[in-house]
Amino acid sequence: MSYIYKFCGKLSMVFYVFMLYQFWHLCQYGGLRNHFPKVAVGIFGFAFTLLLRLAAGRYRKKADTPNGAKKKILYAEIAVFLAATIFFGGRIIYSAIPYHGALSWKVYEWMHKKEIWLEHGNIYEYGVEGILSDLDVSLKMPEELYILNKFQIAFDEGGKIQRIDAFLYGKDEKGYKNTYLIAYDAKSSDSMTVWTDGNVNGEYEEDMRLSPMVEIMKKAGWAAQVKEWTENLDEPQIYEVLYLGRRSFPYGEGLRYIPGDADGDGIETGTGNLEQLKNGGEIVGFEVSLHIPGSEMVTPVRYIMEPEYISQEELQQENAAQQIEETKNAERWTTDESDGTMYFFLDSQSGWRLVVTDAAAGSRYYVLEKSADGGTAWERINEDPFGGEIGVAEGLVFFDEKFGVIGIAGASQSHSSLYITRDGGASFEKTEFPVSSVTELPAQAKEYGFTAADYDYFAMPEKDGDVLTVTVTTDAGESSGIIFKSTDGGITWEHEGIVN
Repeated sequence: MSYIYKFCGKLSMVFYVFMLYQFWHLCQYGGLRNHFPKVAVGIFGFAFTLLLRLAAGRYRKKADTPNGAKKKILYAEIAVFLAATIFFGGRIIYSAIPYHGALSWKVYEWMHKKEIWLEHGNIYEYGVEGILSDLDVSLKMPEELYILNKFQIAFDEGGKIQRIDAFLYGKDEKGYKNTYLIAYDAKSSDSMTVWTDGNVNGEYEEDMRLSPMVEIMKKAGWAAQVKEWTENLDEPQIYEVLYLGRRSFPYGEGLRYIPGDADGDGIETGTGNLEQLKNGGEIVGFEVSLHIPGSEMVTPVRYIMEPEYISQEELQQENAAQQIEETKNAERWTTDESDGTMYFFLDSQSGWRLVVTDAAAGSRYYVLEKSADGGTAWERINEDPFGGEIGVAEGLVFFDEKFGVIGIAGASQSHSSLYITRDGGASFEKTEFPVSSVTELPAQAKEYGFTAADYDYFAMPEKDGDVLTVTVTTDAGESSGIIFKSTDGGITWEHEGIVN
């Protein structure tokens, strides 16, 4: 019995360490199928040898009572047991800390993942309210909910919900933000999967409230529209309603006005005259889209409530104001991609802009305007800043109230010109560079057979103290070229080398 007692003591320790190691590895890296048999072997082996040792210990002879040496061995075994427990126990606990191991994700899932049965699964009978009521029974959601990105519901011709994809959030009674990431697929489960307490940057925007969707779905004849589509289509379809909050539309195709109070202020506002879009501008309102996913043959129907018409002139003013603010925060010029206007602000008040007055064959005609009040008012100060040259503006910069540079490139972007003003933009002079005097060319010149005359794309100048530097390449896409510098404000230029 003494031999069995000693052997089982050492063997049980081996099984114990093996069990802890495998359990830690499972918590750290996951893989239950791979690690569970090993953990089970460790548990069974440790339990069996421990019991066997205890049984053997009861039948040891009195002569086998541990002496000093045997006590040291026992203490050593206890020390190993404690050390292994502390070492692997600490690692297991560490794996439960967020983002530090597989166990942390499993703990997060246990705490934040909910499976909620979709009892009211027919959208014809229960609408969006059915989904919300099922969620509220388990989650006790805030009364006012907002969407992040979208609320999307797919259903068949009988109204049975097939998919749900939504991210909702709202403020609870204590003022905390609660979030709900909702996913449902009828093919895989009868329950909705909801992840709670996630991170969301939503700021309770009125345009993203969920309640307008519910109001629109109550009043819109979307069910009748689905029935009409179903009767005219040869095969069963999956239909979808999509809510993105308050949206804007520059066209009227598919839009249907729904009277009602979408914002819940007790007053119905907006206009039902969608024909105004023929004059340009856009319609903005709370909207729910009904469509057939993936179908290009059927035009989506967009039910819009409390639509507001914004004229083209208002849009241009709003866009210009946004562009001005963007430019003030930028270190260089910016370009309004909607109309090609280029802006530059020297400070919060003084700004210039190149405004497109006409365009033809990829080239544009510009006038120069200036503002002295931060962009509120603009005065035209130059009717033809490029002296008759047409193309696409490449840059606009002022180094002080008087000294500035503008650039224009041909439609092909293979050549450009720089113009300098010394009177605040009232007049400009085309800058000439001594390219013909250049004797050293970049390495690519020999490879492609370029001469100095081929270097005719002049980048906008960089200013460092009193020194202006311009790099000249063969076209806009090249990085290797010739460098010119000026120390007298661009009056004269000298060749300063090359860049390969």
